[in-house]
Amino acid sequence: MLQPRQGESRPSAASPAGPGVTLSVLLLGLTVIGLVAGGVLSIYDWTTPGAVRPLFLSVLGISVAAVAIPVITAAGRWARAGRR
Repeated sequence: MLQPRQGESRPSAASPAGPGVTLSVLLLGLTVIGLVAGGVLSIYDWTTPGAVRPLFLSVLGISVAAVAIPVITAAGRWARAGRR
């Protein structure tokens, strides 16, 4: 088995994710659930004809937020690193 060199530390297998990553993964999960619900409503829309548009807009907003959170946090880290 490979051992780390003297003076090097091994990265932990379960490093905790930051709150931005956790929130982004949660929002991506909600996006998947919303897309499945939209697919079901698009096939069986005789019961709820007005539910597809608000669902689509909310899923679109959630997915944009899920992508924007890591981009904003990365830009913040880049800006802080540039000031040093």
